[in-house]
Amino acid sequence: MENVSFEQAIQVVQSLLPEDQQRLRQWLEEKEQKQIRQEINGESEMESFREREMRWISEHRDEHIGQWVALDGDRLISHGADLGQVFDEAKAQGVKVPFTAFIEDPNQPSMGGW
Repeated sequence: MENVSFEQAIQVVQSLLPEDQQRLRQWLEEKEQKQIRQEINGESEMESFREREMRWISEHRDEHIGQWVALDGDRLISHGADLGQVFDEAKAQGVKVPFTAFIEDPNQPSMGGW
């Protein structure tokens, strides 16, 4: 494909149907988020957003019920009852943007609110 100028690309985008413009916008946002994650956490693989973290939680849920966990991909960085401490420990280990989650007991009612 030949190189297209920015102005030519704008003309093409303006000629798209509104639903296709929305699809393009979503695609650009997803691409930008992947790039940001790679730059912040040094990720080299292009995976779905937080796929490795969610898989880790699924596989290790029973080991950490009632605790906060901090993950970097599929690597446990810290865990405990205090979110602030867990987050701080992850940052201290060099993780710029750790993924944190509270592991609820699946046998207890959810603590959701209004």
